[in-house]
Amino acid sequence: GSAPEQLWLRVTHGLAPSPMPPFADKLTENERWDVVNYVLSLARVAPWAPGGKLDSPRDVADPVKRGEYIAHTEICGLCHTPINRSGIYRGDDYYLAGGMRVGAYPHATFVSRNLTADPETGLGDKSVDEIAGIIRNGRASDRTLNFWGMPWMFLHSLTEDDARAVAAYLKTLPPVKNDEPAPVEYGFVETLVMKLARGLPVAAPEVLTYADGNYARPASPGLLPLDWPQRGLVATQWIVLVGGLGLWIVAGPRERRLPATRRSWVLTALAVVGVALAALVASVLANLPKPFPPDIIAEQVLGSLPEPDPAAFQTPEALALAQRGEYIYASASCAFCHGTDGAGGAKINWSAMGTIWTRNISSDVETGLGAWSDAEIARAIRSGVSRDGRQLHWQGMTWDHFANFDEEDVRAVIAYLRILPPVEHEIPIYSPPSLDDCSIYTFWTVPDNFTPGCK
Repeated sequence: GSAPEQLWLRVTHGLAPSPMPPFADKLTENERWDVVNYVLSLARVAPWAPGGKLDSPRDVADPVKRGEYIAHTEICGLCHTPINRSGIYRGDDYYLAGGMRVGAYPHATFVSRNLTADPETGLGDKSVDEIAGIIRNGRASDRTLNFWGMPWMFLHSLTEDDARAVAAYLKTLPPVKNDEPAPVEYGFVETLVMKLARGLPVAAPEVLTYADGNYARPASPGLLPLDWPQRGLVATQWIVLVGGLGLWIVAGPRERRLPATRRSWVLTALAVVGVALAALVASVLANLPKPFPPDIIAEQVLGSLPEPDPAAFQTPEALALAQRGEYIYASASCAFCHGTDGAGGAKINWSAMGTIWTRNISSDVETGLGAWSDAEIARAIRSGVSRDGRQLHWQGMTWDHFANFDEEDVRAVIAYLRILPPVEHEIPIYSPPSLDDCSIYTFWTVPDNFTPGCK
């Protein structure tokens, strides 16, 4: 506790089994009270108390320190740090160095990028502003990022200053050589047909897969890019297409190779224009949703996120805390797994952990967090321990990242969860590993598949 008497007891008797020793034999009673009074003088008004203000590490002026805090509390490491077969991150040698394979059929198979400061395979040759644009908008100088491979639509909610702070921190990471291939895409016709079948413009994959291991080349780029087979196949297809068109033209009799009349020329020109327009439309459809502006995509994803109602809060400090919680809920990608309404139900399966379903974290008393205390929610966020004492798997509920949250940010998230409208949505309990589990970590994008295993 923070009461003066509690502080005096800790100074007097120590705090076993922690390293803090007792000072009863070293300081007089009055001297111990002097220490307590000094400690109390250092305290600031809590941001949730009257007169308090938000002052967590995400508010510090130094962009590198602020970016370090944000990067460690977001899900950056979830995809950009490879894992082993048991789900343990290779943080000692490949922290944020990329290399995780992400499957998103029918869009592509991606390999997460190297975010370290290596100039050849990482972000060392990119500016802070360019990196910030990639984080918030999925736009790099050479390509547009598909949000099924990198969920930048949630990071779009970051302020520009926070995005630049993260970029500034990434520029300070020790360089690691890890050369990732470009996304491997499916055939044009297959991609177009399957995206049309799944519904445009999003064409949501049924599942997203995240493979353990490092699918990058831990070295400098070689003479050939890692995706040279795909480039070769694409080039061969174009050669066959153009060559076939040329052969079709010259195959007929010489007098019939070109239109003979003005009407034939007009019809031929119209046919060429029609084919070109059809090809253009097909190309745009096959590349969806990448052509859409970032603001539109982010609005479609997060536009339904409930906002704190100022009239529902008794003090400005309580309102500011809940608004900070909304900011974290969006940018830390809580909505990615739990939905904008907090109803949960997304299925995750992997042979290393079994089947879990993202929990209902709305304010519903029976099926959500309505009956949980603030302390119980805080313990689940930072320590991965549920209300009933069950341990939450870190690859299902990423408490290993959220353990880095500052106290006021944890309280901010809790304050926001309290205002989520109650959603009655019963979620199944965890199902332990079984023989029919997926060999690769698999996340179902459509909720309410309550069948355990890889099906």
